[in-house]
Amino acid sequence: MVVCFFSVVLTIYLLGIIGAILGFIHGVLVWYTYKKVPKPYMDEIFHVNQARRFCALDFSWNEKITTPPALYLLSMLGFCGIERYTNSVLIPFFYVGAVRFRKLFTNEQLEQTALIVLLLPMLFHSSLLYYTDLLSITTLLWGFSCKTPTLASVFFFVAVLTRQTNIVWAGVYGVAYLVKLIDFRNIVRSLCYGLIRLWSLIGLAFIFVLFFILNGYRIALGDHSAHEPRFHFMQVYYCFSLLCIISAPLFLQKKVLLKVFNEFITKPIRNSLYCIIILLCIHFFTFEHPYLLADNRHFTFYIWRKWFKRHWLCRYLVAPFYLLSLYMFKQSIHHINRFLLLLFLTASIVALAPLPLFETRYYIVPFVLWRLCVKSQSQLRCFIEILYISMINAVVLYLFYEKPFTWKSAPEKLQRFMW
Repeated sequence: MVVCFFSVVLTIYLLGIIGAILGFIHGVLVWYTYKKVPKPYMDEIFHVNQARRFCALDFSWNEKITTPPALYLLSMLGFCGIERYTNSVLIPFFYVGAVRFRKLFTNEQLEQTALIVLLLPMLFHSSLLYYTDLLSITTLLWGFSCKTPTLASVFFFVAVLTRQTNIVWAGVYGVAYLVKLIDFRNIVRSLCYGLIRLWSLIGLAFIFVLFFILNGYRIALGDHSAHEPRFHFMQVYYCFSLLCIISAPLFLQKKVLLKVFNEFITKPIRNSLYCIIILLCIHFFTFEHPYLLADNRHFTFYIWRKWFKRHWLCRYLVAPFYLLSLYMFKQSIHHINRFLLLLFLTASIVALAPLPLFETRYYIVPFVLWRLCVKSQSQLRCFIEILYISMINAVVLYLFYEKPFTWKSAPEKLQRFMW
């Protein structure tokens, strides 16, 4: 027992050292970002301004900001004026949290997989700026990896105070925990016991419902006209498609490709039915948000304009790829409990479908949770995946730092490419 205890302490210590090194490297990149982009950029304009109000103990709220103030409160602890470094301090916590979460499913390639999700292009890029994504996913990972609901609810509270839709993922934890406790020989008693154990999460849900009512039955805190919820089911297909593209080395294996190919060839009737369902979703649930084609700084602008707007048929032609993405996803987590898989898919739909804007940063949470569950094939495969996503990051950051452009309406301001 003593040996086991010291082994655990040593493991945590080593993970902390690795996380600290990654945090230092991240801090250097943030320093370079300040050098190249010294002024708040894009959404940072709102976030930095709000954080500095908080630092001055002015808690008045900018009505253009849609998310709660957890990040601003955190930045009050010594990051006023250097807000981007808040994320550098979070890097070690994210890394250790990712390892803890992965241990719930497998002990294979823990450190490498944690690095892979840290390098997720949408997350990595936004973490170099003063955005909420890193704090959001970090608190979720720690919440999920807690064995006691009371402690987990503390992390989920911070997660919801960072981004409102995280209440969905807190619900996943609560449902999974409750089902685990249910004894079918005595359902009523075990259910009551489980609900008592989940008192803190139930309290969090009650607070969220109260917020929802007081906020005029809206999720977004501000800018309501641009964030009206819609049943945008295509968000789910966009998410899984991007998931497959970014994790291509994981899927480009003979074993996986043969299984997916077999699914396509041997079940033509079922696949035809699936394609019809996807085509109907494309027809009825594809929405073009006004912001999408109004801002050419985002890569989604070019994806939409160059492909989806090229011809009305183009959006339908990718239906087979959507189906392929779903099959790839299915193959990657075949070892996961069916109930947990259903919970994940349901939560992804509930969290993504109401969002009207095609925005890749929305897919960070589903991607990270999914990738940390996947069983890695080998050290070499992990290395190839790290190299692949590092190349994506290098290209994106090169465009961001070195290829600015201007708008005719504001020639004095440099605009930059982002996810």
